[in-house]
Amino acid sequence: MNSLLENHRGWVADIFADGLYGRSDAPSPRATVAIDTQPLPFGDRRPRRPEEVIGWRALCSCRSWHGRTWLRTDHIADHAPAARVLHCASGRLDTDLTRTVLAEWDYHQLEMQALIPVRLAFEDTTSAEQRLLEAVRFVRGAGASWDAVARAIGAPSAEAAEKRFSNWTSVARDVADLRIPQ
Repeated sequence: MNSLLENHRGWVADIFADGLYGRSDAPSPRATVAIDTQPLPFGDRRPRRPEEVIGWRALCSCRSWHGRTWLRTDHIADHAPAARVLHCASGRLDTDLTRTVLAEWDYHQLEMQALIPVRLAFEDTTSAEQRLLEAVRFVRGAGASWDAVARAIGAPSAEAAEKRFSNWTSVARDVADLRIPQ
């Protein structure tokens, strides 16, 4: 699996009236985190009664995405998935309702999959930039002029090449590592 997707796991959180959240797949409701913050210390995590659940939200393990809130109703007549209201008398989502809440996360996952080519291109660019920097450090350490570097990379002048690389290529620094052994 691509590293971009490895950080994305969807899950459903129970929402409590005090703004705290907990995993809906836990054996019993428990507030473990406040949205957009770090998890609560273990001493502050306390069990909740199922009837304390006021709604649900899909979350992602990447911590930068969350779905919209789904509200809970105890009355079957008020069940309206299109309005994000789910009938759940027990406060514990069944498999079908969990899938309904997680459907939003599926779109987030698709977005992440669509970004894989962008990530790969970025990694290639970063790798190429690093190789270029190392090559310039090597040739400068071996005595090449900035004018020669400028010609090799198509820079308009020696000054332009030096400006681009001088912060990263100190001839005095790491010279021993850059010279070709005799």
